[in-house]
Amino acid sequence: MMISGNFKPILVLYLIVVFLPMLAFTQKIIPMYDPMPIPPSNKNMLFYLQRTMDKNTVIYEVNYDENGKINIKDPIKIYWIDYEEGGKISQLTNVQRKFAYGIKSKLVDKRRGIFKIIIVSYKNLDLYLMPGEDNRYIIRTKINGQESVLNNILVYITGGTYLKPDVKYVEITGNEISDKKLIKERFQP
Repeated sequence: MMISGNFKPILVLYLIVVFLPMLAFTQKIIPMYDPMPIPPSNKNMLFYLQRTMDKNTVIYEVNYDENGKINIKDPIKIYWIDYEEGGKISQLTNVQRKFAYGIKSKLVDKRRGIFKIIIVSYKNLDLYLMPGEDNRYIIRTKINGQESVLNNILVYITGGTYLKPDVKYVEITGNEISDKKLIKERFQP
């Protein structure tokens, strides 16, 4: 079958749009082992997530509605700090939200405002969004068996591709509820 000259640019554009994203996901990861940046503190930030593939950081913060109340349907706002692009703020893509860094939430105690939170790429970590001592929302979880406030998650990637990274371990860091002591736990997902 012969393609006329008028359709060649459209065909090329179609092939680029369809196959270029696939090539990006099969691109090999070169791990980065430099110190990771610490995102600036902000009163609504719950925790942040980083991966050793670059310095870009996923921020999870409380999502309030226009009346200053927690948004029941969407209690956590998620976005990137793109340190690789000068600290620019950007939104997660639909693929990132659905398969990697997004969350699912369920209101489990309406009176106290407690939500069960699940990170879509790792469902085995029990996270609860709830008001803390000062009524500021926190993410509560167990770290090394101790009730703790989650501060950050580090996914230690040693290679692989963007579609199938080689994850050596995941490290969660927080502060114990009882004495505020910093605590860490590593596990293999």
